[in-house]
Amino acid sequence: MRSAMSVRLGSGESLGLGVDAVARRVGWRGSARAWLTAAGVSAVLLVTACSTSGQTAAARHPDDPARADAAAHTDPATVRIVPAPYQLPAGVAQEAVLPRGADLLLLGGLSQRSAATASILRLNPVTGSTTPAGRLAAATPGAAGAVLNGRDYLFGGGYDHDPATSLLTTVQQIGTRSSVAGQLPVPRSGLGAVTIGGTAYLVGGSVWMGSSGDVLATTDGRHFRTVARLPVPVRDAAVAALGDQIWVFGGQAAAGPVSDIQRVTVPGPGSHRTARAALAGHLPHPVTGAAAFSLGGTMFVAGGQVSQAISDQVLAYRPGSPVRVAGRLPVAVAGAGAAVAGDTAYLVGGNDGVRPVPTVTRIQVAADPPAHTPWSGPPLSGSHLAPGSDPAALPGDVLIADHKNNRLLIVDPQGRIRWQFPQPGDLAKGQTFPVPDDAFFTPDGKQIVATEEDASVISVIDIASRRIVYRYGVPWHPGSGANHVSNPDDAMMLPSGSLITADIKNCRVLLIRPPAHRPQRVIGQPGYGCWHSPPVTWGSPNGAFPMTNGKYLVTEINGDWVDALGRSGHVSWSASPPGVAYPSDSNEIYPGRYLTVDYSAAGQVVEFTAAGRRLWRFGGLNHPSLGLPLPNGDILVNDDFNDRVIVIDPVTSRIVWQYGHKGVPGTAPGYLNDPDGVDLTPPNSLDITHAPTMGAP
Repeated sequence: MRSAMSVRLGSGESLGLGVDAVARRVGWRGSARAWLTAAGVSAVLLVTACSTSGQTAAARHPDDPARADAAAHTDPATVRIVPAPYQLPAGVAQEAVLPRGADLLLLGGLSQRSAATASILRLNPVTGSTTPAGRLAAATPGAAGAVLNGRDYLFGGGYDHDPATSLLTTVQQIGTRSSVAGQLPVPRSGLGAVTIGGTAYLVGGSVWMGSSGDVLATTDGRHFRTVARLPVPVRDAAVAALGDQIWVFGGQAAAGPVSDIQRVTVPGPGSHRTARAALAGHLPHPVTGAAAFSLGGTMFVAGGQVSQAISDQVLAYRPGSPVRVAGRLPVAVAGAGAAVAGDTAYLVGGNDGVRPVPTVTRIQVAADPPAHTPWSGPPLSGSHLAPGSDPAALPGDVLIADHKNNRLLIVDPQGRIRWQFPQPGDLAKGQTFPVPDDAFFTPDGKQIVATEEDASVISVIDIASRRIVYRYGVPWHPGSGANHVSNPDDAMMLPSGSLITADIKNCRVLLIRPPAHRPQRVIGQPGYGCWHSPPVTWGSPNGAFPMTNGKYLVTEINGDWVDALGRSGHVSWSASPPGVAYPSDSNEIYPGRYLTVDYSAAGQVVEFTAAGRRLWRFGGLNHPSLGLPLPNGDILVNDDFNDRVIVIDPVTSRIVWQYGHKGVPGTAPGYLNDPDGVDLTPPNSLDITHAPTMGAP
């Protein structure tokens, strides 16, 4: 249960985030290693545990030597790593993950409070919709899942801090009422499992005398035979299958974490040969607690722990080739579950060093190279963060609409300005860029859509050329006819190329298709009043944000309403966020849970349900206008009249990151003046994460 406690910080105050709290994010706090050692790390269908890198958040940018070194060894294959546009209902780690058609089954693991759970949850990985799918016969973390003859099984599990009493021999057959189907030869946790043909292979794990090197095979979940022994016995290794071979990456051996890559070649159907195990190479570092999976003939090893750090790296490995850095996770995790559905691997949950997180990450092999990112060059300023700020709270850089400074900024997690618009020469003769209040990246990451609400204009800015390439509206001339809007808010581009915006004072929602200068579609009727009767009339709508079910969440200022607008124009539900005087820019955390901010002097961030029930709040703000959920469960907020952008940890109800001086406006690096909008840079930006389900209403 989340606390409702709020905090207030003066402009010169520390955020109250001590060294231990900061360290939990970047991964070097001692308790992170202790947690992994005591509890073990999850093994899943194509995954067990392993680590990939000791990079902390401070080494995530190209001007840092570690970042530059990693970039120099990037795998030629293009990998798209994108956080899902939702969070899980709660954090989870050390769970097993199995594919169930197009869905995923999340089996057991550790809850957000790090307690063993018997939960079975069915997840639609595209929309984020979850439904209970039964209970385990025995609650356990660190078990391995596999599919045999169309049936789901869970093998072993338990805690390894007291192996004699805590490890399980249980084999569970998964269902609405899971049952005990058999017993392992010995208790085992932190093992890996893969299915090749009709046989499940169980690899390594904790046993009462240490780490096991046994590779067990079963075709029914009841009878087991030892088919090979690893040259280096390990637990919590990352395990994946490629063809008729099992690959084991790193793990915890008797003397500590190892960097070994071990290969097990299994005999084909009908063969009388035995499996063969051998050392095949090495990872860059000794690692434990990562996840592994195969995509397009390449194996990937994601996250994990090295030394005392939690990693955000994704490594790529093809047999016979060196290990390469393929990309970075939005949240550094160890003990995550993973499975492949179609052409996409999903990394689910994991521990960030202090607790399980609600993160889901999509990983795909892509043919096209990533878009050029002009903001990745040398910073334009030094680091300017409030004391105690934790850079690892953010998955990447932040785009800020600095309203009264008439500019857009991109600021990295360390508080350095990476990009600014406009700069001298960016604007054409006679052109201005007044009072940007919101800004979002386009789905291809090449442009930024900015609404200059007070000036009644929408601008599309090409990032590479630094030019305004399209405008809808005439600056400082509000209206409702063609090429006119009146206080447009939160314009964003759909994958189709159309813009959607809430036209506040015209009390309508618009779709506009550049380069046209007349509406493509109008939802609402200007002149019929500005009250709550959607979709005919809207009570001054100030935001239309995409949901994962293809609908849009529209916020109405008059009457304090939030509405779910479908693509046909039908409104499926309306709710009034409780205790909110002026709701602004409501959006979805996960299906059934929503986020709004209260744009008032008694500013607050509120989570609520479609029935209007408040679930959590954070107060002490001053006219906040937008809050966006982050992949790790935190919330990014622009606290407008306090002249700062902050990140709030909802579990502790504390501010963990701050750019800007509270209540002190300014133009110098480290200062803002009424920041009114935020987005994350690609691939973490709102339009990119929502692209699979984002369509025209």
